[in-house]
Amino acid sequence: MAGESKQVHPNALPGFLKAVVTPEKLRDHYLNPMSARGKHKALVIKSALGFDQSNWELLKEAILDTLPYHEAVCRKQTEYGSEYTVMLPITGPNGQTQEVLTGWIIEVATDYPRLTIARVVTEKEAGYVKYQKGS
Repeated sequence: MAGESKQVHPNALPGFLKAVVTPEKLRDHYLNPMSARGKHKALVIKSALGFDQSNWELLKEAILDTLPYHEAVCRKQTEYGSEYTVMLPITGPNGQTQEVLTGWIIEVATDYPRLTIARVVTEKEAGYVKYQKGS
């Protein structure tokens, strides 16, 4: 892979260069083992990839660096904006690579996507996605 240049996916997330990942969403919610709604995601992400609140910026960087090279699927358009999902292979500090489901919204009157979901995909879900793509 050395010396190989990556091609941006033809169906990459619109506005990926301006994508926003807030510390409140990633560090304080998805990586917070004390969060009422995010604690289970935090435990899975820590166990599967080795990310936690202390290294949340590494996860943010991995998401943003990988984002342009994978297909974004528009799930729905609402009065609030367009919602997308992107499956990303993320390698964590523990050396493991897992599929991470990311969700994004491009809100009405904005031109940038904002992260709304980040969670490790279960083996069952990963198998379903591969089946759907014909792999």
